[in-house]
Amino acid sequence: MAPVTTTLADLSWLAIGIATLVYYLLGALWFTPLFGTAWDTAIGRTRGDRFSASYYVVPLVSSLLVTVAMSLLVGATRTDNLADALVLGLVVGIGVALAVSVNNALTPHTPHPFRLGFITGGYHVVGIVAVTLIVAR
Repeated sequence: MAPVTTTLADLSWLAIGIATLVYYLLGALWFTPLFGTAWDTAIGRTRGDRFSASYYVVPLVSSLLVTVAMSLLVGATRTDNLADALVLGLVVGIGVALAVSVNNALTPHTPHPFRLGFITGGYHVVGIVAVTLIVAR
């Protein structure tokens, strides 16, 4: 059984860096070639619209924060094999990220809230599972 990780100094920062980049790059694929058009229509925009720099920076920072949180959860739960990491990633991905994404998408100004919620939430489920598998090694 893996030791309990209690501090940021105990974390594998190399694994966190790799997992953060995987999560971030998954977003680039998810919201462009894979589901970009569907996401655009869900938010009522077109691919030709310009996005500010924060559209690119905030997801990178968020990917890092989620990866650090999942690393701490992996240590706290003593997750030390891929099967347990998969379960932990699915629990957090579906039980938190997907649920929050769908809930947040249900606003009066979103043209297609369920489409937005499930596209965004699906990205987070896959990303969090990938992150958890990477940091649990």
